[in-house]
Amino acid sequence: MIPDCCEQNMAWKNVKINDEAHMICFTKKNESWEVLLTNLIEIWVETLTDETMFQKFQTLNPLVSLEAFDWKQLVMDMLNDIPKHIHTCIVDISTYRIELRKNKDFVKLKFSLDLLKETPQQFWENVTMPLCLSSMELVRRYKILLDLVKQKDEEITEYKAEGAELIRKYIATKPFSEELFHIDTTASTATDFVKTFQCIFHFYNEMNLSTSHTKIESKISLNSASDNSPKIDENVFHNSKDEFVQKLRQDKSCEQEHSNVKECDQEAGPSSKTPMLKISNTSHRIHKLKKNKKTLSDFIS
Repeated sequence: MIPDCCEQNMAWKNVKINDEAHMICFTKKNESWEVLLTNLIEIWVETLTDETMFQKFQTLNPLVSLEAFDWKQLVMDMLNDIPKHIHTCIVDISTYRIELRKNKDFVKLKFSLDLLKETPQQFWENVTMPLCLSSMELVRRYKILLDLVKQKDEEITEYKAEGAELIRKYIATKPFSEELFHIDTTASTATDFVKTFQCIFHFYNEMNLSTSHTKIESKISLNSASDNSPKIDENVFHNSKDEFVQKLRQDKSCEQEHSNVKECDQEAGPSSKTPMLKISNTSHRIHKLKKNKKTLSDFIS
């Protein structure tokens, strides 16, 4: 399962603490914020909420009137660019205390971070796993592009065999060879790992951004499809239903009348001529009833 923190945009910035290269990141997580510091071996973290930020800012700036400043925006400005606002840093066995400062209208505002050393699990979730996911995606894209380039070379060879020629000679390319990937392999030993780390995480953020954008577009298309679906006019249905009920009542009344006529015919006997007329009329009425009888689907349609 991928943690929620890996779905956030994590912009790591390099910072030197005691002449040692570190990476620091400020990111939002659910309803709070996290500050993460790593030397690519271990990780230190502090979780901040609105309440803790307010308490720290008020404690470190007791003479500042909070009504005169948008204190939260000032704190967020410092946290969004921590390397720029670092004033001092005190390193303990398991903690990093970093003091930040920002000038505002001739006033030096202060804020502090107290980062505690976290477990290897935290290092895995925030550093190792995003790097692994980025590497897997790079390998997938590498294979796709490699196959595409090979197919393009075959296509160009086919065109040349049929006599096709380039008009712009300067865009001609040589057939691709995988041996290019194995030339000068010793150059990677002098890599700046901090810049490499930043580059990979930049790619990781772009990868997550494109995935989120695709999900949003898919959700919008589904909502549009549901909005365009046909709707039933409830008033038409209600009127048809009332008309159908009224017709059923009329049919029931006719059937009751037919039943009364039949009882009279049985009492009068077969020799009477009048009942014959009544029966004939009744038969005509029944035939008419069956002809005019409609169903609910007839009214709806």
